[in-house]
Amino acid sequence: MSDGNPRDSVRASIAQVGTEAAPYVTMMRIALVELARSRLARLGGLLLALAALTAVSADLLASDLPVACRWRGATYLLPSITRPAALDGLDCARMHAQRSDGDWILEPLVAFGPSEAPGGAEGLVHPLERGHPFGTDALGRDLFARVVHGARTALSLGFSGAAVLVALGVAMGALAGFAGGMVDAIVTRAVEALSAIPTLLLVLVVSALVPHPTTATLLWTIALTRWTELARLVRGEVLLVLGTDYITAARALGASPARVLRRHVLPNAIGPAIVAAAFGVASIILAEAAVDFLRVGSPDTMASWGESLGEARLYVQAWWLIVFPGAALLGTLVSLNLVGEAARSALDPRLRFESPGSTG
Repeated sequence: MSDGNPRDSVRASIAQVGTEAAPYVTMMRIALVELARSRLARLGGLLLALAALTAVSADLLASDLPVACRWRGATYLLPSITRPAALDGLDCARMHAQRSDGDWILEPLVAFGPSEAPGGAEGLVHPLERGHPFGTDALGRDLFARVVHGARTALSLGFSGAAVLVALGVAMGALAGFAGGMVDAIVTRAVEALSAIPTLLLVLVVSALVPHPTTATLLWTIALTRWTELARLVRGEVLLVLGTDYITAARALGASPARVLRRHVLPNAIGPAIVAAAFGVASIILAEAAVDFLRVGSPDTMASWGESLGEARLYVQAWWLIVFPGAALLGTLVSLNLVGEAARSALDPRLRFESPGSTG
């Protein structure tokens, strides 16, 4: 460190961070190269990107307000997202009926919101009738809007829940494997206790105890308990890495326990966490669909693929309630599993060299 020069201190700190992050960057670079070579990974990534694009642009694809408009002398960009107060009580149909000279409206692909029943009418409408490309559900809500906004619900809950799952699983598994002794015993017993509780039973208990449960509440409950599988896996990887020669050499050279953990143990044990993230998102999306299919949570306002599939139980003739939400759910789960399988092969050198035909 230089003689009190703050710039030199900042440069030294940045260099230290870069040095500590180098193993992670190298591992991710290798994994990305291997993923790019896999045909299945490219297919899964394309499907997942399509689902993410649909979720991000859901308000532009289906909304009761226009994408852009000029109304009463004022121009509004993306009112379907910003929801300006001047357009309260209006939708695309009312704006068309009430517009005056100088007003113009750029409608989304489907001019209905996910919770809007046009005209308050109830009843099933077949696909491609009355401006509904996917038809409607029993409440008269546009199914296309429900599907595209359901992508936002599924992916937002899936990725946020998986982030919690991975963070807890890696932290607790690494702590148990590296610390050992009493800490390992406590974490292991906690993992065994939580693993013994069936997920569906836990969801039912939480829905009974919470006064106003929502889908998000139940999904966070699942995420906070499903970390046990990853913790067990990370613990095993950490114990395996701790027995290698380079860990013994690092300790003999005087490396601190924190440095050994950051620099040598975690980069070699973090691979399963990345793979578990992809599979964790898929499992949470599937759990969200199951919760809404069974109507376990309260009927919140979020659009859900599982809720649309659940309605098909009562209206067996409405095939579109199964086909379109089911195809969206299946495509998302398949894409996540393809990416997860490819990541598992890319991050495990043994699998990469044993199965050369898996990449193209």
